[in-house]
Amino acid sequence: MIDSMLEKSSQFSEEQSRKLFERFFSNKDEKELQEVRNGLQYIIATIFTELVDMSGQTEDFESTLTHSLEKLSQDISISELKDIVNDIILEAKKIKNSNKNMHKKFKVMKTEIEDLQKNFEQAKTEARVDFLTGLPNRQAFEEILKSRIDKISSENKNLCLLVIDIDFFKNFNDKYGHLTGDQVLKFVANRIKYLVKGKDFVARCGGEEFTVILSKTPLSGAKIVAESIRASFANSKLKDMSKSKDLGILTVSIGISSYKHNESLTGFFDRADKALYFAKNTGRNRVATEDDLAK
Repeated sequence: MIDSMLEKSSQFSEEQSRKLFERFFSNKDEKELQEVRNGLQYIIATIFTELVDMSGQTEDFESTLTHSLEKLSQDISISELKDIVNDIILEAKKIKNSNKNMHKKFKVMKTEIEDLQKNFEQAKTEARVDFLTGLPNRQAFEEILKSRIDKISSENKNLCLLVIDIDFFKNFNDKYGHLTGDQVLKFVANRIKYLVKGKDFVARCGGEEFTVILSKTPLSGAKIVAESIRASFANSKLKDMSKSKDLGILTVSIGISSYKHNESLTGFFDRADKALYFAKNTGRNRVATEDDLAK
């Protein structure tokens, strides 16, 4: 759809981007969650029905016992006594069989609930994962960043944020096509994840922009990590193995911010984002920190 719009030279606005997302992605998540809700509503309704039935049977049993006690207080024959015993045994068997059936049904419903739980967890996970790269998406990034901020605020420790953007990626897509561009995005995601070696949180925040949350890391340490990432791409030549075609060098620019006490999530991210654009506006293929903005 995006390719078609670009071919028609349509203006690609933020509003159009939102509509495309809602059309192709958000409805899918809502549908999956709705299916889970519907399934759970059905199970709960079934449980209530079984309990009501069980309640009705116990009432019948109580009625039989009450009636039997009344008759036993009177002068009755052997035949009548036998009928009372048979009635009690019959009602007891009904409850026993009902309990067996209920146990079987509850066992089935337990399995259904477990399946719903798995589907719900999967739907929640998919809603937080970037479908192309497999990295956590913007929503997951913001959730983790908030939790890290809350944690270091109480522990009084360092927290830094890297915002990474691929230089001239639109030109690269125009030259080699979106399919190759998608493969490059996967490569960049895997390379960044490898370079931080799982110690820190990596996410794709949209387009060609990635973020890294560095816990317990001062600004000086974050600069070392960022420079390592930048140099790794600048010193590597890309090659399309399926076509044996050299794609040249793809560089990245990186902005860094260090968390300030009582700062909002938005303010923390915006300072890293401003540092990123400073890096881009001063030549690209470089690392910039919030301190560089004041120079």
